[in-house]
Amino acid sequence: MSAKNPKPKIAIFHCGFVYSGGGERIVLEEALGLKKRGYQVKVYAPTIDVKLCYPQLLKKLNVKMFLPSFIEWLPFRDALRMAATSLLAPFLAINFRDSDIFLGANQPGAWIAFCMAKVLKKPYLVYLNQPNRLIYPRKIDKQTGWQNRKDYYLLAKVIKLIHSFIRWADRVSINSCQSLLVNGDYIGQIITQIYGQDVVVCPGGVYPQKRLIKQNVFKGQFKIKNHLIVKPYILITNRHEPQKRFDYVLKALKKVLNKFPQVELVIPGPFTLYTLDLIALARKLKINHKVKFIGQITEVDLQKLYSQAVVYCYPSPEEDFGLGPLEAGAWGVPTVAWNHAGPGVTVKSNQTGYLAKPYEINDYADKILKLIDYPQQRAKMGLAAWNWTKNQFSWQRHINILEREIKQTIVSYLRRR
Repeated sequence: MSAKNPKPKIAIFHCGFVYSGGGERIVLEEALGLKKRGYQVKVYAPTIDVKLCYPQLLKKLNVKMFLPSFIEWLPFRDALRMAATSLLAPFLAINFRDSDIFLGANQPGAWIAFCMAKVLKKPYLVYLNQPNRLIYPRKIDKQTGWQNRKDYYLLAKVIKLIHSFIRWADRVSINSCQSLLVNGDYIGQIITQIYGQDVVVCPGGVYPQKRLIKQNVFKGQFKIKNHLIVKPYILITNRHEPQKRFDYVLKALKKVLNKFPQVELVIPGPFTLYTLDLIALARKLKINHKVKFIGQITEVDLQKLYSQAVVYCYPSPEEDFGLGPLEAGAWGVPTVAWNHAGPGVTVKSNQTGYLAKPYEINDYADKILKLIDYPQQRAKMGLAAWNWTKNQFSWQRHINILEREIKQTIVSYLRRR
């Protein structure tokens, strides 16, 4: 803080920016929102992939790595960077001595913030999308492993060798923070059970449209890159990872096509090994001509896909929160998800979308069919989704909560000095 700008200087540390996921989006939106309110914000991570993780936002915020990058040619470089940054965090604190407060987002972001706060005697907050999955894996994580991220597979192996230390470092860095923020009620309860600490619910958000523009989501076509998108289409926007279980929707689509053969499934996002599995499954189901994998797209094109979709599908079986249903709801598009975990927070069953019985493909398909078969009901649910998102899950509300916690943390810290 200075006489010219009394607002604190904030350093945000995230685990890494190597794909365009919800956790990464939250950190970047936090930085953008705080900067708009006059805060000086720096964002750092052990590892960054500027091609795969929100390229425009990374450039706009000038996100940096902690250490110089001389190892682009090395295998497992992301794992090496994470390990090196975590070990050197106390020594790297000298580069952040002008910061007034730290925000550690997920691990090892929380550990790095803890180390620097201890060395520099400054306060820090932690934001968690989920517990450390390498220590507290979900059932789906155990089933699928880390097929797409070999670096995480290596880290998981290393952590098994030093499990006691990693578990201690994880717990002490989270339990020592002045405020623990979490991404929604569902995951907040799990985090409280694990760490025994009170949490502040600060769910991720979206930018809802100021007003809904009536779209004909059943007829028409447009182009995204070189791909012709023909309406009506179903949309999935998750990362291409086995944990997201896109196969549920492909199998449900088989039933949907029996009644509505004109429907297509559109799946944007960078290709991974899992994408190849999905392409093979689509061929096996003989629906490959109805499934379009269109690769990585711009934010503008992503929002266009949301706005024109007839149904948004969120098939992830154990999602901690999930921004997808909210991003769809911001455009008045209802969601079909499972009646389990995070979607129970972001989707109001039978109001803003449908929550199918876990994990019954026929019921999931029936829920999709309801939205396509009854346009008036779909429009009603879409309007409800827009209102729900606008009132409960805006980025403005998210930043309001975060800013309040930052101010309270600094005041409390100064009183104790």
